[in-house]
Amino acid sequence: MKPLIGITSNIDSTAHTLQNTYIQAVIAGGGVPFIIPTGVESDIQQITTLLDGLIISGGGDMNPHIFNEEPVPQLGNVTPERDSIEMELVRHMLTLDKPILGICRGLQVLNVAIGGTLYQDIGSQCSSPILQHDQKAKREYQSHAVHIEKGTILDSIAASNKIMVNSFHHQALKDVPSPLVVTGKASDGIVEAVESTEHHFVVGVQWHPEALMQNADQVSMRLFEAYMKACVERMAAVEYH
Repeated sequence: MKPLIGITSNIDSTAHTLQNTYIQAVIAGGGVPFIIPTGVESDIQQITTLLDGLIISGGGDMNPHIFNEEPVPQLGNVTPERDSIEMELVRHMLTLDKPILGICRGLQVLNVAIGGTLYQDIGSQCSSPILQHDQKAKREYQSHAVHIEKGTILDSIAASNKIMVNSFHHQALKDVPSPLVVTGKASDGIVEAVESTEHHFVVGVQWHPEALMQNADQVSMRLFEAYMKACVERMAAVEYH
């Protein structure tokens, strides 16, 4: 049996949307994608019981009220209903110790759900000069480097202390709470990856590996392989018990 992988979706005034690259990455990894809409908070326990893994996808800004801040002028579009469902999903999946992969906004959701905070706009809130984190090139293009911490899950996947990634964000992690630890940073100090020290596989990355996979990027492919392997292991453990 294949692992069932929940993927969160965007919402606007007319539709739920999700980049096809997420779906194809799950299918290529041997999983069954299950797209999760907003508004199903009352069914979270049933959903997370069924899921073997969760991918928190990219998207717009998080509502700063969640981490007790007022909005700065540079804040983009927020979708409180999406914040709500994703925060609940993360908390339940952590309790069940089921694998989570947070991508771009998903990294930020993971951090905030555990009690962390964000820079609402790194361009105006970071005192040191920063790189271009919202690239103008195609999604498949690798625009800047990420420096990886030794002895981490990401280190074992990358097999290098530096990788090249794409970048489409203006918000970033500020305070990172335990049990999360920072596993990758850009050369300007912006947090690019975290993982949990208390769970089987909980990893967040600020870039879009599912897009880089379109150019057969090896690190991105190994990241999804490691995530899907963790989901299969978790599924087997549940079945065993």
